[in-house]
Amino acid sequence: MSINAPAKALTLKDYKSDLHNDWCPGCLAPDTRIMTRAGSKPVEQIEVGDRVLAHDGRYHRVTELMSHQHDAPMHRLRVHGLGTIVLTPDHPVYAVRRQRHRKTNTDFTAEWLPAESVSRGDYVGFPVPTEASDQPSVSLWYARKFKDTRSKPLPDSVALDDRFLRLAGYYISEGHAHHREIGFTFSNLEKDLVQDTVRLVGDLFELTATIRDRTEHNNTIEVMVSSSYLTEIFERMFGSGAVNKRVPEPLMQLDPHRQQSLLRGLWAGDGSWGRKKATYRTISPVLANQVTVLLLRQGVLPNVHQQEANGIHKKSYAISVSNGAGYNKLARIAEVPERVLPRRRGPERFVNGYIFMPVRRNEVIPYSGVVHNFEVEGAHSYVTEAGALHNCGDFGILTGIQMALQQLQIEPDKLAVYSGIGCSGKTPHYINGYGFHTLHGRVLTVATGGRLVNTDLTVLALGGDGDGYGIGAGYFVGAGRRNADFAYIVHNNNVYGLTKGQASPTLSKGKKTKSMPEQAIQDGINPVAMAVASGYTFIARGYALEPKYLASIIVKAIQHKGSALVDVLQTCPTYNDLYTKEWYDGADLPEKRSRLYKLEEKGYDGKVQDPTDAQEIVAKKAAAVARSYETDPIPIGIYYQVELPTYEDAVAQRIPALAEKPLVDQDVFQRDVTPLLEAMR
Repeated sequence: MSINAPAKALTLKDYKSDLHNDWCPGCLAPDTRIMTRAGSKPVEQIEVGDRVLAHDGRYHRVTELMSHQHDAPMHRLRVHGLGTIVLTPDHPVYAVRRQRHRKTNTDFTAEWLPAESVSRGDYVGFPVPTEASDQPSVSLWYARKFKDTRSKPLPDSVALDDRFLRLAGYYISEGHAHHREIGFTFSNLEKDLVQDTVRLVGDLFELTATIRDRTEHNNTIEVMVSSSYLTEIFERMFGSGAVNKRVPEPLMQLDPHRQQSLLRGLWAGDGSWGRKKATYRTISPVLANQVTVLLLRQGVLPNVHQQEANGIHKKSYAISVSNGAGYNKLARIAEVPERVLPRRRGPERFVNGYIFMPVRRNEVIPYSGVVHNFEVEGAHSYVTEAGALHNCGDFGILTGIQMALQQLQIEPDKLAVYSGIGCSGKTPHYINGYGFHTLHGRVLTVATGGRLVNTDLTVLALGGDGDGYGIGAGYFVGAGRRNADFAYIVHNNNVYGLTKGQASPTLSKGKKTKSMPEQAIQDGINPVAMAVASGYTFIARGYALEPKYLASIIVKAIQHKGSALVDVLQTCPTYNDLYTKEWYDGADLPEKRSRLYKLEEKGYDGKVQDPTDAQEIVAKKAAAVARSYETDPIPIGIYYQVELPTYEDAVAQRIPALAEKPLVDQDVFQRDVTPLLEAMR
């Protein structure tokens, strides 16, 4: 294909469009808080490179940001004990249907449900983070002031042991920073905490703390530590001001057992112990989410209650524990007396690494404003304060395409992207280049025309499995026969996602997705075998949730001179509950192995070395077809490749003028057609 090196190096950002329309594959209101490794933050503040918690309980990198104006109703979903989120009707939510005629479920098999179909009493899943660090210490880096003779030097680092974690809890709850001092404010009834703080400051930093008894003034005792360096460090670690308090990332990643010391310090500072529940209060939204996660990692079920701002009082959060078993587990951690409380059997449940909380309300609300979404590497999901949400696999393919374009350094004005109808049809809107959103099943004919009139362009055609292998099947065969020089990338998720999940031509006989009333009664077609029979000279298969590997395949498809098919296996979390990320990962298999394998890693080579050797071509085609019928595991990679004359070559032989310059650059109205007519006789 035509690839022109740019004058300057292009970055991934150069291939991202700022064009978005009113269709959104799952978007959120701007203030929706997303759980990140460094604490929660509003979705409008998420940045590429952030590590966000995904539904698998691990943190993954954000690779793509999306936002646009949305003037249509949204759903406000209130989840008991966790919080409220506002999201578009089609946004997939990780949820469990409530079993009819039962007070609480016995089956907690979760699925991805569109927000509009989540009902009161259903359960939303919130994953308990599983990543744990054995980091032994944390740096105490600070800028040493040349003329500072008052602040004593500090150690280079401090051990993340019981002492520091307990002190961190005290400071997050009761501490403040002011100029060159940090202070801890305790009740006059907490003299044991006062003495413990003084002792810890001396042991950890070799600093002398000062006690200021203010019992007569406001029944408090202050512990003051004079050190501009420690003040700088604590403000950087724990935030400045009560509303910005947070647990630093290294402490949130520790093993749950080590985090017990942190919880002990937090609850000693701002926690309370009532007759029926233990409660932690804060005005920091980040800290409220972090305390919730810390409790979940201990197997303690929290209940988060928000108190809206009123007058001089800021919005606050109360994280309470009322279940008897959870209360006493927390009491043991905090080293306070246990109580005989009922082990309440509420509707919520810990199941397989998730806490499932019931939906209290799902209401439709009017909305006019900006909405946000983002793509997550390797997971295509993320967690809000109210539970886990999923993205469409289209964005993994989009990322793979953009990465391929960046690797090839194709100038955006030398790129043309065509698409058919379906979820994949919106892809040209997100790519910085020429774009054409065509008719259902006709993308290959339009892309062929675009390629033939301007052979200086790199042409990509995009479509879904229904668009390309169903209504567009005839055009699919014709494009393979022509061997025009462009790449066709198919989003293959086995369903018609845009029209609510009917079986597509690739769904196997006997399979039934959650949106189908009955099992499929027809055999699914084999796209690779069909491409071999049609004459495609480059045939490959990728996986949407491995965008880096997919990008490497797309690079080779673009570089190939001839018709290239890249069939991309893709999840559809909203409508296909069969072929999910977990299914491809093999999470249900005893050996927990992937259901995919890379052809080249098994020594397979589908490239024809001698295009004039008919026997080699037949053998390579037969091998490609044979591999394409493997189902467990499924091969991904390049099945078949051969270099043969293209349709453009044949046209240029008939019309020599086209060998000199593209048709788009010629004056077709004044052209002498006599040579062409003579050639056709």
